[in-house]
Amino acid sequence: MIAHLLRLAKGSAGLLALSAFARTLTLLCGAALLLYPAWLVGRLADDQDIPPLGTVIAVMIALAAAKGLTRYAEQLSGHTAAFALLEQLRVRLYEKLIPLAPAVTASRGSGRLLSAATRDVDRVEVFFAHTLAPVVTAVLIPAAAVVLTWSLTGPGLGGALLVIYLAAAAMLIGIGRRGGRATSTAQVRARGALAQEISDDLRGRSEITIFGAQEQRAQRVDRLGAQIGAGSRGASVLQGLRAAAGQGWQVLALLVLLLLGLPQVQEAVFGYTELLLVLALVPGTAPALAAIEALGISLPAALASAANLRELEESSPAVREPTRPAPVTTEADGAASVSFQGVRFGYPGTSREVLEGVDLHIEPGQVAAVVGVSGSGKSTLAALLTRVWDPQEGQVRLGGTDVRELSLATLREQITVVEQRPVMISGSIRENLLLGSPEATDEQVLAACRWACLDTDIEAMPQGLDTELGTEEARLSGGQAQRLALARGYLRASPVLILDEITSAQDPLTQAEILRRMPEATSATVIMIAHRSAVLRHVHSVYEIDAGQITAAARPAAGA
Repeated sequence: MIAHLLRLAKGSAGLLALSAFARTLTLLCGAALLLYPAWLVGRLADDQDIPPLGTVIAVMIALAAAKGLTRYAEQLSGHTAAFALLEQLRVRLYEKLIPLAPAVTASRGSGRLLSAATRDVDRVEVFFAHTLAPVVTAVLIPAAAVVLTWSLTGPGLGGALLVIYLAAAAMLIGIGRRGGRATSTAQVRARGALAQEISDDLRGRSEITIFGAQEQRAQRVDRLGAQIGAGSRGASVLQGLRAAAGQGWQVLALLVLLLLGLPQVQEAVFGYTELLLVLALVPGTAPALAAIEALGISLPAALASAANLRELEESSPAVREPTRPAPVTTEADGAASVSFQGVRFGYPGTSREVLEGVDLHIEPGQVAAVVGVSGSGKSTLAALLTRVWDPQEGQVRLGGTDVRELSLATLREQITVVEQRPVMISGSIRENLLLGSPEATDEQVLAACRWACLDTDIEAMPQGLDTELGTEEARLSGGQAQRLALARGYLRASPVLILDEITSAQDPLTQAEILRRMPEATSATVIMIAHRSAVLRHVHSVYEIDAGQITAAARPAAGA
């Protein structure tokens, strides 16, 4: 996974190298701020001359200023690279998700995807901004300290300091190493599940309130919160242990170096100056080694998030683009026929077949109804026609062409689906109506609203079509939202129009009027998915579906 992240960072390698170089200079300046006073004290202890006070002050100011400047350079270059990579990661994720949509939202949930695109990407950014350069300096600075100690005092203290650094690094890495990655992975999944729960609750807030299920839903969120809290507490314990170890190794190092160094000073092997310099190296280089402590905290989370993102990116699309797309054909007045031939389908990950050998044919320009109880497979027919999924057996044809031979963009231009619970975007009523047909004129918009029985509602609003949704004057009822979506569908004027329970929230009079105006509104092939028999008087043919099978062949509707 680290190799995968490093490959992603190739484009920003120069900035990341600059960040590592600037961090090295920052740590060297920080160490020098301790080493210089230690050298001065040692010179005094050895009865040697020291520079004038003005020189000492000037050197200390210069070191502090240099440390500030190099720290700024480190942060600027590191974060510039990291934020550029963050942008690339989000764009890359979006580009990878496009071929997976819309099936990916149905299988994984929009909340989990949102969590991946925000929280997981942010955690991967930490790897680039706060891991790469610190890891480099965590090796370079201690190595330089060992070389300096060896040259000043000989192999005794140099070797001891090397052993101390290695032991400290092993201890900091080892604390919680086994559980850290597993805990972080569990936390990523739990947070994604929590995001999905909240997303579902916001979408279904009306039903939750009506059924008095607030406590039940709150308990589900509480359980996930408790799971996340338990994982966070475990991570905090490990973080505390690492922090204690980060301070403890310095105390032990100072004691060991004093015990080894004082006898050699007394034997005049080297002086107090060298000993104090070596002792000052311990706190002077500790910030470099502290990167290993930070690595133990941030790296497992970053790797878990990166693995989650990579899993999303490498997911196989439910449907694939044809290598040589066929042209689409319409057959009469811009309408197209729709056929299902021997279609069998079961949702991925389940053993149950939703559709079993479905055969039906709808002529271009016809209005057909597909009726059946919930779960019988009605909406699945629409999902297969728009290639949200592909059937395991059989063919779905649009205008005589297998939909698998059409490019996805072309296919979905030919079909408009109006859902029972339509999605409204933030903005005005006009912007929602023009979502699928931005070039439509006001006359076309008003005509579509009239055909959908929405015209009187818009006239009653303070700013008409320009009324912003969500304001007190434009809180749409369920029936109004359905009619707005229907008008939006009429405006798009695609060859096939699928209406999925679009009159379920209407009163009987409005429902009858919508159906009466439909022939004037569209010449498309219309497929009405419904439970209620009220629609059957207004269609050319009816298909009854039960348990995934057509139980009654197409027949003229009564009173059609």
